[in-house]
Amino acid sequence: MSNRPATRRDYFTLGHYAYDELRRAIVSLRLEPGQWISESELTEMLGMSRTPIREAIHALQSEDLIEVMPQRGMKIALISVKKVREARVVREVLEIEAVREGIRVLKEDPRLWTETAQRALSCLAEQETAFAQGDIEGFLAADEAFHRAITWPGGNETLNAVVKQMRAHLNRIRLLSMRERHNLDELIDEHRRLVSSMELHDVTQAVETMKHHVRRLLEDIPVVQERFPHYFSL
Repeated sequence: MSNRPATRRDYFTLGHYAYDELRRAIVSLRLEPGQWISESELTEMLGMSRTPIREAIHALQSEDLIEVMPQRGMKIALISVKKVREARVVREVLEIEAVREGIRVLKEDPRLWTETAQRALSCLAEQETAFAQGDIEGFLAADEAFHRAITWPGGNETLNAVVKQMRAHLNRIRLLSMRERHNLDELIDEHRRLVSSMELHDVTQAVETMKHHVRRLLEDIPVVQERFPHYFSL
């Protein structure tokens, strides 16, 4: 399983491609929180016309990732601590439910475990490689792919879409924390425990591991907020 960035050919419209590329640039902090940016800069950055860029800006504005201020211009939204805390709660509730549902499905149809394990272990291997190479963006991409892999048996695409949207706000903080290479090995170990719990159909262990895993963000917030205060709003 590859976590390569999608190319234009992978999208139905240029607007979708522009949205995904700009969203990735925001989450990866290539476009920094609070950075002022113009429509013309974005068209040059992606090498496309204004129409798909405007479509992407509208979508990102609705996610509170871009702020458009009449008469003043446009900037990348600061990281809202309130939004991050709210998104973390939503992610925890949804991912715990996804793991519960996944284990229920696997118990009913054990044949699904082979593909589930293959998907999850492939992501773990990519994460370990990224960790060894110091590729933090790749590590985060493999992390997201892993969580999609373990929720795959449940087949709830709506849940996955909501979690993906929530992650944009969470991942800017996570990336800042991961750049310090702090506890990355522990994150991988927790992923291994999640795989083991699902294989054993151990709902209790899976839920407790997921809770601890998702709540790590609460420890990261004050640390990165103190180090990068200019990136944050309340």
